[in-house]
Amino acid sequence: MNRDVEALMAAGLSEKEAVVYLDLLAHGESQTGAICKRTKIPSSHIYSILGILLEKGLVNYKLVNNIKVFRASEPDALSQLFEEKEKEIREEKGKLLESVSKLKLIRPEERMRDFKYFKGIRGIKSLYMEIINSWKKGDEYYIASAPLESFSKLEGFFLEIVHKKRVKDKVKLKMLVNKAGKDWGEARERMPLTEVRYLDMDTNTEYGVLNEYFFLISYGKEPYGLLIKDRNFADTYGKFFELMWGQASG
Repeated sequence: MNRDVEALMAAGLSEKEAVVYLDLLAHGESQTGAICKRTKIPSSHIYSILGILLEKGLVNYKLVNNIKVFRASEPDALSQLFEEKEKEIREEKGKLLESVSKLKLIRPEERMRDFKYFKGIRGIKSLYMEIINSWKKGDEYYIASAPLESFSKLEGFFLEIVHKKRVKDKVKLKMLVNKAGKDWGEARERMPLTEVRYLDMDTNTEYGVLNEYFFLISYGKEPYGLLIKDRNFADTYGKFFELMWGQASG
């Protein structure tokens, strides 16, 4: 997708609205037929798109022989649109934080049940957020078999959220990685409080252990994760990890 289109979408436009605005900006005054021809947008859709752009102040028109001729407003109009989007986001964030505060007051005495199921990439991110919000300064946890899919689908989240907080909180990590993922493993080797070893294993799953928590994640076609708060599970899989750690190469 064109970067300019992406930028306008970030300001709140749909993809087609962004395409039409940029087309008018590039070609100047145009009738709807010319716009449709250049953008490949059907004539049945073009008037609703132009109507939205008119409401947002990004397009204006004049009448020539009772025919509307459209033109793009100056790009400065976009800054106002983006400011409105930022204001909307701030307001939504405020409402969300207020709701979160209220929800914390009504949670049961035991915050986490013994078992939780998480679905999809967003679900796995939520699983990790529970993990990183449960550790204490100086803790250590293990990740075993980290598959290539986990890096390709969540690398930005791991680096910017999980590991930044982990290093800040001085939490140690021991990690077993598939040898095929050595590039990602080496990136972690350069991190503080991190040990990485490699095994010949090709799996779509990984598991982790932190204190009394055990979590299992599958990165197949439909990713999902399981989070279990149980000392027996955590101790048992911690021992499995130590066995594999002893067999792995540095």
